[in-house]
Amino acid sequence: MISVLVGCSVAPGNLEEALRVYRELAAATLKEPGCVSYELLQLRDDPCELMLAERWLSQEHLDAHTRTDHFIEAMQKLETLETAAPALIYTSAV
Repeated sequence: MISVLVGCSVAPGNLEEALRVYRELAAATLKEPGCVSYELLQLRDDPCELMLAERWLSQEHLDAHTRTDHFIEAMQKLETLETAAPALIYTSAV
C-alpha cells in the first residue's frame, strides 16, 4: 500500500477555484484502478492550508494516476492557484 501526502497553501482569493479543481480531480481519481482513497483536508484554523491524502494499492497504480489527463490538467490549473510542498510518499510499515 502506498500513501501520499501533499500539503499546499492557497491565497484566499483562489480558494474557491482551487477547491473546485480538487473536487473534479477527486471524483475522477476515485474511479481509477488501484485508488483506495483520495481526500482533500483543510486545516481547521486556516482553511487556505490544504493537505491531499491519497492511498494506492501499488506504486504502479500511483504512477498510472500521474499520467491521466485529469491529473495533468488539474496540476496545470492548480499551479497558478497554490503553492505546494513536495509530495511525501510512504509505504505501509505494518
